[in-house]
Amino acid sequence: MAVNRFVLNTISYHGKGAIKEIPGEITRRGYKKAFVCSDPDLVKFGVTAKVTNELDAAGIPWTLYSEIKPNPTIQNVKDGVEAYKASGADMMVAIGGGSSMDTCKGIGVIIENPEFADVTSLEGVAPTKKHATFTIAVPTTAGTAAEVTINYVITDPDKVRKFVCVDTNDIPEVAVVDPDMMASMPAGLTAATGMDALT
Repeated sequence: MAVNRFVLNTISYHGKGAIKEIPGEITRRGYKKAFVCSDPDLVKFGVTAKVTNELDAAGIPWTLYSEIKPNPTIQNVKDGVEAYKASGADMMVAIGGGSSMDTCKGIGVIIENPEFADVTSLEGVAPTKKHATFTIAVPTTAGTAAEVTINYVITDPDKVRKFVCVDTNDIPEVAVVDPDMMASMPAGLTAATGMDALT
């Protein structure tokens, strides 16, 4: 008989207005400052601000890291690790699609497991010992489900390839799935990622 394993978030919020739960999740756990990972387009179009406005209203300081490319690279993750260290943050909020989520996962794992700072050693099933930095994941697309999985994908441009990392220590503790975050994206993208989820 086969043995199956399910790895799930500790907490998942679903529904309109779910992002309002984020400040409470941060303060109840005693965290002081958020490191927000989001891509430049989401920042430009005010999507990221929907979450950071909630942090501001709750008096929670935050630092933004938006140097995230589609198909995030090894350097994106390394730069993010340095930015996190310099920020004084003690937890992370990932806002976006798979690229933001995957970058954030890589950063969080390396912060707690610095022996994997080269990033490439995380390929496959890496023997990390500590769970990634506490992370709240807020998706803006419906396609990747990166907010609730133990997988992430990083691009190695030097070798012109992508590699997959599979690690139970990378899953965000909290997922916040708010349809308002998805509805604020361009209609074509929302439709395409919705079809991605269905297929």
